[in-house]
Amino acid sequence: MVKAKRAEITCAAQNGRHSPYDRITHVGGGVAKPWKLTIKAAIKLVDSGAWQFYVTRDGGPVKVEAQTSRTGSRYLKTANDRNEPFDLLALPDCPIEEVVS
Repeated sequence: MVKAKRAEITCAAQNGRHSPYDRITHVGGGVAKPWKLTIKAAIKLVDSGAWQFYVTRDGGPVKVEAQTSRTGSRYLKTANDRNEPFDLLALPDCPIEEVVS
């Protein structure tokens, strides 16, 4: 079994929609090599087990999980969040130029 790659999410692009499940459009990270993925691409990577994403909270890593809302929307949230992706929504906005997928 191939070990999943790990990456820290440090930013989240939002579209201003009212629903927190549909508000995040992209996530990104990286300092030396910045990256940015569409939310759909990030969810596929989590679902496939190829990647594990995390955010840093209170000095430690917190796992990012792919979930499905009551209305059927797929979204990402941290293990700390109950239902809505508050930790990801609190991240700074991602720069536009580093879109990977």
